[in-house]
Amino acid sequence: MPESDTIGSEAPTDSASFQEQAAHYDALVETMRERADEIRKGGGAKKIQKQHDRGKLTARERIAYLLDDADQFRELGLFAGYEMYEEEGGCPAGGTVMGLGPVSGRECMVVANDATVKAGAWFPITAKKNLRAQKIALENHVPIIYLVDSAGVYLPMQDEIFPDEDDFGRIFRNNARLSSKGIPQIAAIMGSCVAGGAYLPIMSDEAIIVEGTGSVFLAGPFLVKAAIGEDVEADELGGATTHSEISGVTDYKVEDDEAALDKIRSIVDHSGPVERFGFVRKESTEPAYPADDLYGLFPAAENGQYDMREILARIIDAESWTEYKEGYGRTLLTGYARLDGWNVGVVANQRAVVRNRTDLDSKGEIQVGGVIYADAADKAARFIMNCNQKEIPILFFQDVTGFMVGKRAEQGGIIKDGAKMVNAVSNSTVPKLTVVVGNSYGAGNYAMCGRAYDPRLVLAWPTAKIAVMGGTQASKVLKQIKVRQLEKQGEELSDEDEEALLSEIQDRYEEQTTPYYAAARLWVDALIDPVDTRDWLARGLNMVDHNPELEQFNTGVIQT
Repeated sequence: MPESDTIGSEAPTDSASFQEQAAHYDALVETMRERADEIRKGGGAKKIQKQHDRGKLTARERIAYLLDDADQFRELGLFAGYEMYEEEGGCPAGGTVMGLGPVSGRECMVVANDATVKAGAWFPITAKKNLRAQKIALENHVPIIYLVDSAGVYLPMQDEIFPDEDDFGRIFRNNARLSSKGIPQIAAIMGSCVAGGAYLPIMSDEAIIVEGTGSVFLAGPFLVKAAIGEDVEADELGGATTHSEISGVTDYKVEDDEAALDKIRSIVDHSGPVERFGFVRKESTEPAYPADDLYGLFPAAENGQYDMREILARIIDAESWTEYKEGYGRTLLTGYARLDGWNVGVVANQRAVVRNRTDLDSKGEIQVGGVIYADAADKAARFIMNCNQKEIPILFFQDVTGFMVGKRAEQGGIIKDGAKMVNAVSNSTVPKLTVVVGNSYGAGNYAMCGRAYDPRLVLAWPTAKIAVMGGTQASKVLKQIKVRQLEKQGEELSDEDEEALLSEIQDRYEEQTTPYYAAARLWVDALIDPVDTRDWLARGLNMVDHNPELEQFNTGVIQT
C-alpha cells in the first residue's frame, strides 16, 4: 500500500476536559434524539389510530414495510417545520416523511405524505421538502417513490404555496424533467389525491391505487357540485375502479396498503440496468481511531480550539490521508483520502491557532482557527480545481467564522482570493457533500459549500450554527442600530436599558442560529449524531455514483 500521511492520535480519554466535553456533547445528542422521537409521532396517537381504523398504515409504517431493511432508512428533513406554523397547530416533519432506502436491492428516494398531520395537507415547507427530494433524485439519478395520501394545498396558506418557481407547481415540472432523464418514478395513491396534487402520481411512470381508500380527481364532489351542479360520490368520481377500468388513469388496482407496497417492490425488481459513473472505490478500511472519541474531542465552547485532523481521523479510512499544501494556508485543511473505500477530496476548516510563514527567518504570524485567510482561500481554490481534474467527489467540513477582515487583509486582496474560492466551489461539477460540525457564518458558509452551492447532501451536527455572523457581533450591531433609531425618536436609554436591549436581541439572534432553526427551514438535510457521520457520507457517496453523467468543469474568468 502506498505510504500515507499520519493523521490523528490517541484521544486523552482519561483527562477531565475530555470527559467534560464528552458529557456535554452526549447531552446535546440526547436532546436531539428526544426531539426527533417526538416529531416521529406525527399528528399524535389519536390520528394514528384513526388511520389504522380505516385499514391504512401510517407514512412511517408504509416506508418500513416497503424497504428491504427498515434500519437502512436514512431520513432527510425530519426537523422540517420544527417550531413553525404553531398558530396553525404545527406541522411535524413538514407533514411528509422522506429519505433514502433500499427497495428490491436498489437505492431509492421515498416520499410519503403523513395523513396524521392535517390530513397530509401541503404547507409551504411541505412543498420545499418535496422539491428537495426531487432535486436529490434528479442530481443523483436515484428512483423516486411517492406514497400519496394528501388533502392537497393547505388553503389558509395557499398564497405561500401555489404560484412561484419554488412552490407547489414546480413539483409537476420536476415530474416531467425526471421522466425525461429516464429516472424512475413510481406512485401509490393510498388516500386522497386532490386538485393539482393529482398530477404528481399520474405524471409518474407507473401509478398504483388502493381500492376503497385511494382516490384521485382534479375536483372533489363538493367542488363539482359548486362548479357545475353535478351530484357524484367520491368513489364514482375518482376511485380505484373508475381510474383502473374506465378512465385508464392508473396502472394497477390493489386491495390494501400492503399490496400496493408489494407491487412497488415488484416494479422496482423488474427495472433495467443501473448505470453508474464509476467513481474510484477501493477496499474499505475502518478509521484509525474510534468515532466514539468525537464527543470528547469537540469543545463545549462555541469558539473553542481543536485540531480538525483529529476529527477527520475518526471518519476517513485509516492510512488513506495525503495532505495537500500542508504548510501553506493552514487555517484550511485540504487533502486526498478514502471514505468507505471511495476516493475523495477533503476541504475542512482548521480550528487550531496556527502560524503562517511569511519569510524563512521568522516563526510566522499567528492566524486564528476557523477564519479563512487569503492564503487558505488560494490553496482551497486550487485544490477544488484539482479534484475536478481528477474527477473525485469533495467532502466539506465546516466550522468557519468567515473570511479575515481589516486593513491588512483588504490590502492583501482577501476579496480577490475569497472570490477565487467561491468561483471554484460554484463551478465545481464533481459531487460535493457538506458536514456542518460547528460554526457556519457569512461568506464562509458560501465558500465552504453551504446549501446555495448545490451540495448533494448537507449534514449537520448538534453543534452547528448557521448565520450571517456570530451572535455576539451581530447582537452588538443590531443594538447600535436600534439605539440610533430610538435616539432619532427623542428617546435616550440608560446603561441598564442598553444592556437589557442587548440581551433581548442576543437571545433572539441565538435562537435563529441553532441547528434546529436551520433544519426546520431545510438549510440542512439532516441533523446527525457525529458518530454516524462516516455512515451517512458513505451512503451519500454511493448515491452520487448512480448518476453516470458529469458536466465539464470550467471556472470562466477567475481571479488570480
